[in-house]
Amino acid sequence: MVWEDPWEEIERTYRKLHRLMRGVWEPISEEIIEPIKLKTFPVDITETEDELIVRADLPGFKKEEVSIRATENTVDIAAQHKEIKKEKTETTFRAERKFGAVRRSLTLLREIIPESARASMEDGVLNIMFKKAKPKKKTKEIKVK
Repeated sequence: MVWEDPWEEIERTYRKLHRLMRGVWEPISEEIIEPIKLKTFPVDITETEDELIVRADLPGFKKEEVSIRATENTVDIAAQHKEIKKEKTETTFRAERKFGAVRRSLTLLREIIPESARASMEDGVLNIMFKKAKPKKKTKEIKVK
């Protein structure tokens, strides 16, 4: 008869049980947590001589689901949709819900005039054009002590 360490056997059993439970819970937890996470989206910022242009990819969202807020040096873009599908027949009933939300806050390198904003959306691409503010030439003399 060979004597085995009982603690080693308990640890082996624990590792085996842990692997088994991880295989069961990981797919379920991803399905539960994934819709709750706030996702982000790609943004391009370009400029012309007079305008600053923000282009954002928002596939799957309608223009009515998008909100934009701007200050002189920031733009906040958010999109949220809620879709409920109901299917009813004599023998079955099914309802599915799909929720999605994205948000992005951007700090701009140039000052803009928020009131000048024009926005359009086509094929899931949001375009926002702002007139650039004239640079303020404020100077202050600083004395060295």
